Amino acid sequence: MTPLMEEILKQPDALSGVRKYYASPGAIPQNLKKKLGVSRETLVVFTGMGSSLHAAYPAQAWLTAMGYRAIVWEAAELLHHHLKVLSPDTLLVVVSQSGETVEVTQLLEVLPKKINVVAVTNVESSTLARKGKLLLPMLAGVQAMVSTKTYSCAVAVLMYFAFALAGEANRPLSQTLMDAVDAQEEILERRNDLMLPTLEFFNHPPYVALLSRGADMASAFQGALMLKEVARLAAEPITAAQFRHGPIEIVNPSHCYIIFARHTHSAAAAPRTRKPATLLLKLADDIRSHKGRVLLISDRAVNDVTNMRLIHVDPIRLGLGTLVDIVLIQLLAHDFALRAGFEPGKFWIAEGVTRHE
Repeated sequence: MTPLMEEILKQPDALSGVRKYYASPGAIPQNLKKKLGVSRETLVVFTGMGSSLHAAYPAQAWLTAMGYRAIVWEAAELLHHHLKVLSPDTLLVVVSQSGETVEVTQLLEVLPKKINVVAVTNVESSTLARKGKLLLPMLAGVQAMVSTKTYSCAVAVLMYFAFALAGEANRPLSQTLMDAVDAQEEILERRNDLMLPTLEFFNHPPYVALLSRGADMASAFQGALMLKEVARLAAEPITAAQFRHGPIEIVNPSHCYIIFARHTHSAAAAPRTRKPATLLLKLADDIRSHKGRVLLISDRAVNDVTNMRLIHVDPIRLGLGTLVDIVLIQLLAHDFALRAGFEPGKFWIAEGVTRHE
């Protein structure tokens, strides 16, 4: 068994540990809003790099659905180009697995003193942990390879924080995480049966597009990163809406289009005339009509699977489908790397912790 597969297999236990810790009273202070000086007018900015940044999308989507102002912004862009957007009425939630990512440490050095920082990190002795007014540990254990456990744990921790910020009881979240753990375990138990036909369908594409909407863009962004880091594939994350505005012209039978189409996105989504999953399934049909190959990961039933590989997944509430869907992409990237003849998850050029810009 490869070191990367060992870490993939540890995700359900890691996620269970996060649920147990943060469901306990006092894990996040009850006076959170007072401690951080937060009101309904506060702008919540989630920032980080790589998988740490991608992990914030479900929490951001849930908060905005609840009426809070929340955005996700890359740390390097904040640092070098948009620092003045951070004002005293901003709450900065900084996510970094190591707590030592170069853009994060530099951003912390130049922040105005009046800006409160929530530190979400896997290393409690790190620079980020020391600089934060509130520390929320990821509790993922040692992550030696590319991000697997730390991604899943960061997604969960950020959602517990979002619930606390909104003053909502976290019991529904804890139940959803239990459902996600069960779904992860089922996928991992069936991994050989799932991946063999998926690899045959996936083949060896020169280009992969990963598409979704809303909270599930976390899966598209993180999935593309996994395919680049582990499988060495040219993979592009793009919103399904943007794909229709020109990029659809690139559809080609040799490519593969991975679409995450879930019915359940967030708990308090605004009324819509058309549900996101319906729009995503329509895009899948349009891509297939032009002979594009679609790997569809969905909790919806599909009648026609011509030119499609459908992986049906369990419904997961609160926009947390990424906790399940990303496991499928991790397995796909891992097995593709093995078939291509190189060690899955081993960096050739980059470093586990990026310390140089």
